[in-house]
Amino acid sequence: MRPLVLVALLALATLCLAGPAGAKPSGAESGKGAAFVSRQEGSEVAKRLRRYLDRGLGAPGPYPDPLESRREVCELNPDCDELADHIGFQEAYGRFYGTA
Repeated sequence: MRPLVLVALLALATLCLAGPAGAKPSGAESGKGAAFVSRQEGSEVAKRLRRYLDRGLGAPGPYPDPLESRREVCELNPDCDELADHIGFQEAYGRFYGTA
């Protein structure tokens, strides 16, 4: 029973991999530019990928932090940076520059 099943699976795999020997591509595939897309379609795909992926890692990128610019300002001031280490960024920024 096992050899019969094995032979049948091998025959099926051979037929699937070989395919029809004299097959010609269909009309949609036979054009000389079939491997290429138009510039407009290509740019749409590129825009979509840039929008949803972070540096090509395949995962969606995080949303930008709205407080990042204020955090950088606080980091440039040594006193604010030191205070932020002790009481937190938002509180330190509020004490030095007003409300965050």
